[in-house]
Amino acid sequence: MRSPASRLAAAVLVTLVGLSAGAAKNAAGAAAEPYVIGAILSESGPGATLGRPEADSMQMGVDEINKAGGIGGHQIELTILDDQSDATMAVNDFRQLLDKHPIAIFGTPLTPTSLAIAPLAEPAHVPLVSYASSVSVVTPVAQHQWVFKVPINDTEVARSMQAFMKKRNETKVSFIYRNDDYGKTGMAHFDEAGKPLGFEIVSNDAIAATASDATTQLTHVKAAAPQALICWTTLPSANVILKAYRELSLQTPIYYSDGAATGVFPKQAGAALDGAYIATMKVNIYTELPSSDPQRKLLEHYVPDFEKGYPKDAPASIFGTWGYDGVNFLKAALAKVKGPVTAASLRDAMENTTFVGVSGTFKFSPSQHFGLAEDAVLMAQIENQHFRIAK
Repeated sequence: MRSPASRLAAAVLVTLVGLSAGAAKNAAGAAAEPYVIGAILSESGPGATLGRPEADSMQMGVDEINKAGGIGGHQIELTILDDQSDATMAVNDFRQLLDKHPIAIFGTPLTPTSLAIAPLAEPAHVPLVSYASSVSVVTPVAQHQWVFKVPINDTEVARSMQAFMKKRNETKVSFIYRNDDYGKTGMAHFDEAGKPLGFEIVSNDAIAATASDATTQLTHVKAAAPQALICWTTLPSANVILKAYRELSLQTPIYYSDGAATGVFPKQAGAALDGAYIATMKVNIYTELPSSDPQRKLLEHYVPDFEKGYPKDAPASIFGTWGYDGVNFLKAALAKVKGPVTAASLRDAMENTTFVGVSGTFKFSPSQHFGLAEDAVLMAQIENQHFRIAK
């Protein structure tokens, strides 16, 4: 895994090469100034399984754009800082990036760290593109004029899960949630979306992001006798829950939020994960998509290139696609800017940008600072340690 310093060095090198090429083509004119952007990603700590592929994919997207000549002749200069999955570090990283006068800042992958830096974007007048799940990062829009988000909202994930579960008459559920804003808002939004459909949370337990045992939580689940178990968390606690689930021989269907939708999970859990349901984006099941699906062709490019370029963080996951789509959101928005490109003109363009990404079709507007709808989410079931479209 490359360090943030080596990422910056790589970005600067690509910029210098691009500038040299531009000078050779047009010796009479000065090379266009690069567009400076920053990213705050969790390359270490509990959020590393999210942040590392996001960092890789952002670098991959920037490299592709720069090798193709940049955007309107401007190369992209990317600086990535590691917040170590810590809110205080994320705030410090944001302030450090402001010294570079970026036109946009991306990150972070975790809801708590994104909520910590979102208030800083407003007074700084710099667009912040979050990779967090919770819709709370961008709502209400009146208080988040400078904040956007790429990932699917937790509310849309909840609705997709509920539509699938309703057909199976699984409306009486137990809930285990990661003990932070990601898990708490996930449960709250699941409950809010589910009550009109007859969903009832009969037990709920928190689990620490770095927990090593979930016996107590699963004992509570067993006593509640639900029709399904919802786990709103990420690795490593997702696997800790699964271990206790198997040790207690529970037969209740187990569901995971999209926070667990990474190919790393089946690799770590092995056959114990077979049969589990996971809310996912198309990246995990793209080979099953029809050839007419707008994401299939894009994913046939993204997945093999990511896994070849960043084998340490393979297989490709939804978290990497957020990073890649973040760069393409930038590209699409910059194409809409009329006149000089500034942080302010970019923000205005972002509010009116629609583009087709590897995760789905994104539609942003002045009243909606997230781009994906519920139809971007699919329910998968793990079979032989692979994601398969759930039937």
